[in-house]
Amino acid sequence: MNDSIQPRPGTEIADGVRVFQSPLWQTNATVIESDSHVLLCDPAMFVPEIEAIRRYALARPERSATVLLTHADFDHTSGIPYIPEATVVAGEDTAERVANGGAADYLISAGQEWGAEWRSDVRVDRVVSGGSRFECGPWTIEAIPAASHGREGTAFAVLEPGVMFVGDHLSAITIPLLANLTRAIAAMELLVDALHRLDLRLVVPGHGPVHSLPEAREIAEADLAYLRAIREAASEALQEDQPPGEALLYVYAVEPPRPDTPDFAIYGIRTANARLALEEARQGEHHV
Repeated sequence: MNDSIQPRPGTEIADGVRVFQSPLWQTNATVIESDSHVLLCDPAMFVPEIEAIRRYALARPERSATVLLTHADFDHTSGIPYIPEATVVAGEDTAERVANGGAADYLISAGQEWGAEWRSDVRVDRVVSGGSRFECGPWTIEAIPAASHGREGTAFAVLEPGVMFVGDHLSAITIPLLANLTRAIAAMELLVDALHRLDLRLVVPGHGPVHSLPEAREIAEADLAYLRAIREAASEALQEDQPPGEALLYVYAVEPPRPDTPDFAIYGIRTANARLALEEARQGEHHV
């Protein structure tokens, strides 16, 4: 993977809504259009792909532009420096990760890993609070606190077209990859609530196929059940005073809701999740 990649054309998933998907991790960038405004969510990933998204989204220079940033991982921030005309909107914790340089550092290190070079001048121009609603051009958007990987992040529901962007949640091609299990469960609970509360037509995950509302609900419920199950298994393993290896096997035995595609499987997500669940369970015991 490098900057010589040939960009794929976007796919229209609804009237005025187009998704551009990168081959790596099937990473989605979305454009929503109106006569006066264009909204981009997580424009990414390699530079030729970003340039193709930019050409499409900014083909009418009289329209104002906004970027919604679900979280600050490199495969979601990489397009921001190349769209200086847009106002970048993010949640408070994502804005903090951008401001402290973490997002820029991740772009630099990821470039070394994937043979790419990105500009690292990532920014956030407007910070929104989780649980709030705000106006963006002709649309009303609800910000839902939903930390991707349990690290940081916000889901955005664009209410008029009924499209929700959920960052690195609800993917059909991988299981949740965790940095914090407790926060990931809390995020998934809020997403499940939003999927039942809001009048949605489509849900766009950061990676993989776009979902209908029933499909998104099914994946959300399955992921939440898996996260709760590994938390419970870790607690049981410690209560039974299992040796570390047996405890890891016990949590690992929790069946994940789906297989990973190879570009996710290389990270050993199932094993890493089991280790994290045990680590958090041990920390919980120490605080009792």
